Amino acid sequence: MLKLHGMALSNYYNMVKHCLLEKGVAFEEVPATPSQEPAYLAKSPMGKVPCLETAAGFLVETNVIMDYLEDVHPIPALYPADPWARAKTREIMRIVEHYIEAPAHRLVGHVLFKAPLSDAMREEIKPAVAKGLAALGRVARFNPYIAGTALTNADIFAYHSLMLVRSMMQAVYGSDIGGEVKGLAAWFDLMAKGKHALAIAAAQKAALASMQK
Repeated sequence: MLKLHGMALSNYYNMVKHCLLEKGVAFEEVPATPSQEPAYLAKSPMGKVPCLETAAGFLVETNVIMDYLEDVHPIPALYPADPWARAKTREIMRIVEHYIEAPAHRLVGHVLFKAPLSDAMREEIKPAVAKGLAALGRVARFNPYIAGTALTNADIFAYHSLMLVRSMMQAVYGSDIGGEVKGLAAWFDLMAKGKHALAIAAAQKAALASMQK
């Protein structure tokens, strides 16, 4: 059986978990936190979560894991069969990761752990995220899913990424990114109602409550 190492507070862990649940693949969750200990580095070379334990060994990097799961468990498909549509699906994932979450992720330390946030950083992050959201608006379809009529890995990846961004931006700037891209708010609502998204959100909420005790 596959073993997913990581923690419910990690949105990247939740992406892989969501993918596994959508595919109906049996797996075991193994609690793990980022670590530079040699024993964990033998599983995850950068010491990050998640990592997936398979019969062949350990696999890291969320995009890589999701692609692997598509290869070994192709049904139900979470990428389009058409090469162009598949590439466009991955394009959305990269835009979300590099141009929206990456700048917004700099707020995590401030929001979750009360780390200082300089005025310069505050002023720098908001327009960077806005630029990424504008790019997403040019490629996303929201028909009703982010890449078209079917649920894909782009939905799973973007949902858990953008929910983090949404909470960070609300906490720091008091703004909701759902209103910045046409169709994004309705897509958030659609994704949030899914049974797997609900289960993951409950686990994440419990983990956050435990951390804040």
